[in-house]
Amino acid sequence: MTLDAFQKHLDDVSAALMTDDFESYITMVANPLVVITEKATTIVTSVEQYRFGFDSYAGMLRTEKATDLIRLAKEVSILGPSLMTGRLETNIMSSGQRIYGPFESAMSLKLHDGRWLLCSVVSPVHAEKWPINVQPAPVHNTLNGRQ
Repeated sequence: MTLDAFQKHLDDVSAALMTDDFESYITMVANPLVVITEKATTIVTSVEQYRFGFDSYAGMLRTEKATDLIRLAKEVSILGPSLMTGRLETNIMSSGQRIYGPFESAMSLKLHDGRWLLCSVVSPVHAEKWPINVQPAPVHNTLNGRQ
């Protein structure tokens, strides 16, 4: 059940990003939200910060002509009755072709008023500030040697 709840949250947030639905997205994140990358830690606390981060990420998906944001839960651990953390793999696709990924991240969710809310993200991207611009390492296609 825990892995299912984590995956459902990933799917719901991905759908909100792909359909530019900020109103749904904002109901799925906690305040504050802690975002940790290799270069920075950011604490997001205002609606303006959430909106800016959402618009930037959704805008990147549009600019890259992404058709699918695929985030698959890999493992989840319960840390208490209202806290879970898990690892996930992200692939961003455009018409069946991978444009970013795969890359792994970690997220924590906390239960608030019967809903799981995203409260922290640890991402391998090299972002120095919020919002995160997706720039993970390039994908190497081992079948034909191309990136």
